[in-house]
Amino acid sequence: MSQGLVAVFSHVVTDEVYTADGRPAAREVGGAGAYAAVGASLVTASWATAIVSGVGASDRRRLSQWFRRREIDPAGLFEVGEHSPVTRVRYLDDGERVEESLLGDAHFAAHTPFPGRSPVGPDRLAGAYLFHDADEMYWGDVAAVRPHWRGPVLWEIAADACTPAALARVTELAGLVDVLSLNAAEAAALTGRPDPLDALARLSGDRWDGLVVVLRCGAAGSLVRQGRRTWQVGVAPGPVADPTGGGNAYSGAFLAAYAWTGDVPASARAAAAAASRVIAQYGPPPVGPQEREDVRRAAREVTVSATTT
Repeated sequence: MSQGLVAVFSHVVTDEVYTADGRPAAREVGGAGAYAAVGASLVTASWATAIVSGVGASDRRRLSQWFRRREIDPAGLFEVGEHSPVTRVRYLDDGERVEESLLGDAHFAAHTPFPGRSPVGPDRLAGAYLFHDADEMYWGDVAAVRPHWRGPVLWEIAADACTPAALARVTELAGLVDVLSLNAAEAAALTGRPDPLDALARLSGDRWDGLVVVLRCGAAGSLVRQGRRTWQVGVAPGPVADPTGGGNAYSGAFLAAYAWTGDVPASARAAAAAASRVIAQYGPPPVGPQEREDVRRAAREVTVSATTT
């Protein structure tokens, strides 16, 4: 079991969620960082997760309290300007969603947590979650700090980095991480192969050896590959109120469980259970002893089958 903090490096925003018919559904703390940190906290011990993100000066106290209520260390929050990003999330009739940064893309980018500028020192880390595209400046920063980090690093790839032309670049950057997490649509866009198993096969070869690849397939569960072994992972039972953040929660939970146990299938089961808990309501759920026990119980119901090639 790893000791130290699993640090989530990603944006924290305020999500304004609207239904397909235009009705406001929720206004809640969100963003990949919030959901991933909650996912991680649901599968580990109290205060074993830290959030690293830029926030507005006027929001820092409120957001710090929000994370503390979920037993997440907010020491990695740092101030950028007056206000934190705000995102409008609008669902479409087909279940897809459109996101818009209300304060502008430049404002959003200014709050990006570059790992080399983190208030959380590398000596405190047991693992790191990254959510980003293939931007050269960002990954140059990652490359500089990576030798000083302990524990596994997970990259949840941003959708705009998933094109066939970007596959070579993604393969190169995968050498800096231990786990790559993406959803079925992103895998199809990146590899040109719409079938998830075919896409997973495309993400293979000598340069992928040793890397854990997590392919999230929504209601169909997930596929997880390490070396020649592939696990088909089911979903945890439960209602779906809002799928926002489910993938981020899965990725954060997988990283945290993997950092603590080193067990790939057990980490996938825990991640599926955490994601199910997160999408059962609008906005990230509370986290405490009861929620962690609920997730542990749900994880035991997640099916896993393995194949070897």
